[in-house]
Amino acid sequence: MSNTLKHLTRTLSSTLVALALAGGSAPALAVKPVLQGPCAYLPADRATEFHGNADTAVLRLGMAGNQWVVFDKVMQGFNMLRGTGDGTEPAYHDNLDKFYTLAELNDPARKYYIQLIPPGQIRDQIKSGCMLLGNDEDRNFLPLSIQVAFDVFSSTNYNLMRDLAANGFVTEALPYIKNKLDLMVAEGNPLGIGTGGDSGTYEHIFDIVMDLLDPAIRVSEVDHINEGIHNAINNMYKAMDEFIRENGPQADIDALDAALAEVATPQDGSPGQTRPIEEGITTDFNLATNAQCHYSGHPTIADDTLRFCEFAILNKENTHETRVHHVETPGGILEESGFEPVDVGPVWISELGYQLVRNVPVEGMVPGAFPPPGVVGPETADPVINNPATYSIAVLSTAKKGKHRKLAKKFIDFVRSPEGQTAYTDGGFIGLTEEELAGGECYSIDRRTGELVTTPRENNSCK
Repeated sequence: MSNTLKHLTRTLSSTLVALALAGGSAPALAVKPVLQGPCAYLPADRATEFHGNADTAVLRLGMAGNQWVVFDKVMQGFNMLRGTGDGTEPAYHDNLDKFYTLAELNDPARKYYIQLIPPGQIRDQIKSGCMLLGNDEDRNFLPLSIQVAFDVFSSTNYNLMRDLAANGFVTEALPYIKNKLDLMVAEGNPLGIGTGGDSGTYEHIFDIVMDLLDPAIRVSEVDHINEGIHNAINNMYKAMDEFIRENGPQADIDALDAALAEVATPQDGSPGQTRPIEEGITTDFNLATNAQCHYSGHPTIADDTLRFCEFAILNKENTHETRVHHVETPGGILEESGFEPVDVGPVWISELGYQLVRNVPVEGMVPGAFPPPGVVGPETADPVINNPATYSIAVLSTAKKGKHRKLAKKFIDFVRSPEGQTAYTDGGFIGLTEEELAGGECYSIDRRTGELVTTPRENNSCK
């Protein structure tokens, strides 16, 4: 057993979520949260971003995993904020160089518990009350059950928030940062992926799409069930397809149609074939019947025309579908031991920047990405193809009244403050304007129908 798992075994196995649920239901909802569904699952060797002791923590954070690249500085800033309040916690800011890393934040004095993994898996963990860590071989399956009553949850979109709200866990979700996508390849781009034209040109976009659909190119595509980034990736792919059809010559459109026809249904051994069989998921991988993957009602493109989407890649025989993409994609591109070899994969620009400042031999290519200092990539935005994704954050109804709930609100206030925004933007994220920060969503349950009602926040609050 690895040191990480030994630490987790000692510190995490005894927290009982059900005990925390009774004291935290939110009055704006007509239902109390009820544990439901199977435990979330994560392979043990992907549990790289679990920090602290859930049993003793006074603040338990379930954060969308890609924030791990900046989270040491985020927590350092939050510690400094806590120490400047009533003066009772000077240890949190006595030395600006102290508590810089997450490892140092694991000190019991800090009393934080932090998970930085795909938000869909945290969502499932919140709803079920548990997560299993284990390996993928049945004969060696020795899972560790982690049970955590989270105080704060963050997602790369609002969809997961709405799901939690419908089940009584969330009443309000606030925006706090944005991020953009890029495609990661090995340094020097040895296969010439997406090199058909200058960055941002039609030729560049067309070449990216055709290379991703090329049966010889191994793509690291994200988990379309649990990894929130998949929504942004899918939107980018669909926008690329529309851009090609509205601007390209008929020969290019014919080539695109032919490539999509090859992956219209799952190929043998593809994630589109194996996941329904092995995991019983009910995703529709047929491009002709999945509404995201064909046109309907477009003013110039014929109905039922197949459209480039994430499922086109997941239907390729040699695609690797990740479970923790920011670990598996660079590991696969570099062909490190224990990772499926791949040639290219979508990542957040913040993750690409993290690898580059560490001199990891990778690079990116997608137009519209905002590279951090030192990141090689295009500097002009293309909001049509690569629109930024807005992250949302919320206090959960599982947060205990008292210190837990107060710290949860204080933490959310911090990440939305100028100091918190700087901690993110220094790491390649995109900060929000005052107008954007005033947004967000309010949730309630219609007492007559039991349906979730979602309304925009007004005057920086929910009624």
